[in-house]
Amino acid sequence: MDAVLLSTESFKRGTVDLVVLSVLTEKDMYGYEIVKAVEEKSGGNYTIPLGTLYPVLYRYLESGYLTDRDEIVGKRLRKYYHLEDKGREHFREMLAEYKKISAGVELITKAVDNSEK
Repeated sequence: MDAVLLSTESFKRGTVDLVVLSVLTEKDMYGYEIVKAVEEKSGGNYTIPLGTLYPVLYRYLESGYLTDRDEIVGKRLRKYYHLEDKGREHFREMLAEYKKISAGVELITKAVDNSEK
């Protein structure tokens, strides 16, 4: 069972960047809002711990793919993240590569499924 968990977690780590950028294509969001959007859009099948999210956000801020702004909401200060044009292009490239790889994996696993019937 541990091997399956490690495999699942490794796969998930490889997709965190993609899903974070994906939800930010819709609108600017703060950290917890990103986590909730990913969870909601995945039907609860995909969650990102905040400890995993922030290093991704910081890396993309440094690369210029994202910018941030502080906004006071009620009595709280929230940092909103905005996907820049450079980040949108990076997302489109990542998505195209993901789709290509996913299609290949689907072909391989479909062949295995068919041979086991």
